Amino acid sequence: MTTIATKIALSVLGAAGISFLSLTPARAVIFVEPIVTDVNKDIREMRDPRTLGADILPGQIIEYGVPDRANNLLNGTGNNIGSLVFDLQTLFYSNPDSNPSFENEPVRWGDVDGDGKIGFSSIPELEDIFTNVTVEGSIITYSGGVIPDGTVFFNLFSTQPNLSPGGGIIASAPPPPADQDGPIQVSAYYTAIPESTNVLGVLVFGALGVALKLKRSLHY
Repeated sequence: MTTIATKIALSVLGAAGISFLSLTPARAVIFVEPIVTDVNKDIREMRDPRTLGADILPGQIIEYGVPDRANNLLNGTGNNIGSLVFDLQTLFYSNPDSNPSFENEPVRWGDVDGDGKIGFSSIPELEDIFTNVTVEGSIITYSGGVIPDGTVFFNLFSTQPNLSPGGGIIASAPPPPADQDGPIQVSAYYTAIPESTNVLGVLVFGALGVALKLKRSLHY
């Protein structure tokens, strides 16, 4: 009898525990989605693009905060960009007075614009530069396209909920030239591809070298 009563008591406690856990609010997840498209002319008319300078080398990791307002970027690296890699870092930000309140929510890549894909544009007037987007954990990789040296491209990071400065949760950023970065840290780097003219030059000089070697061997 005691055993049966104990089992009933444990069952009741278990059910109560499950009910209590179900009432415990789960932490929200912040979805982050980047896009890489051709230049956004509307934004370019409002402000000049940020420049990726020649000091940023292929494979060199740079870190900045997203979402930000410097969405148009000038490829001034001296290289043709063949892929972009973004690594989503931990978010450290709390604002109990915002609506909704916010406290160090976890972040991950997700479909923010609701088009069923991650990393592609849903804005009709903008065309995606890269055809391949892969997501592995905290890393998203763009490939299958080219951003030529000297060209401007659009790189927007959108979040759900909106974590852009002045969007309701994050305080407004000070006016430029101060940074307009958001609170989510991203590490990024690019890989370069040679210009077609350089490739042609290498092939031509290579062919000339082979021809000279053949001529010498025939002469002797």
